[in-house]
Amino acid sequence: MIDNIEIIDVNTMFGPLPAAASDLSVDALEEMMQKHGIRSCCTLSTVGVLLDQNSGNSATRAACSEHAHLLPVATVNPQNVFTVDGPYTRFKADGFRMVRLFPSQQGWTADYAPCVSVAKRLEVEGLPIMADVKEPGEASRLVRALMAHPAPLILCGVGESTLAESIFLMRSHPGVFIETSNLVSVGALKQVIECVGADRVLYGSGAPSRPMASSLAIIRAAEIDDEQRAQILNKNATSLLGL
Repeated sequence: MIDNIEIIDVNTMFGPLPAAASDLSVDALEEMMQKHGIRSCCTLSTVGVLLDQNSGNSATRAACSEHAHLLPVATVNPQNVFTVDGPYTRFKADGFRMVRLFPSQQGWTADYAPCVSVAKRLEVEGLPIMADVKEPGEASRLVRALMAHPAPLILCGVGESTLAESIFLMRSHPGVFIETSNLVSVGALKQVIECVGADRVLYGSGAPSRPMASSLAIIRAAEIDDEQRAQILNKNATSLLGL
């Protein structure tokens, strides 16, 4: 806990993650949360990213039903979407708080027709969408494809090579947010806040790919005031996720 702020982490996973040479169990995630004073984590099973979205979402719901401080996040792979109806039309009723997309990892692009179709259905659900952006241009394509629909879009994994692009998009689109897991460059977080405000930034650790300790250290060390820190660590996620 930082200065008595009940921290909400919007970016965690559990399960095997070969790219990060890690395998974080649900119990290990809970222990990590307790160690670092994290009140709640948005989380998902890596099975939904790497193998099958339905099996992954089932595993996520099961884990979160047994751990009160875990908030379930659904995954969708548009390559497995063949009709306008599907399980993603029931995500909110099933208790999911957010939907995550992984275009680079799964090998599709934001203008992929099934992705746009899913986004239209998620508009009805009203759930925030978090999408990983790894390379320059990905965030721009995502915004063009998805921002005709009013669900909030959270850019995940934004780093040095994609920061300026993301800030430009956030200035133009009030429904675009950013999470902090990859904002590791000195002054990057302060830059975002000066350009678009602290109310558009959400704390994400990126665990297990990134350690929670270092992600929290970045928030602690940033040249921002206490109110901005509270917005990033708690208030923005509380509002966006309806907690």
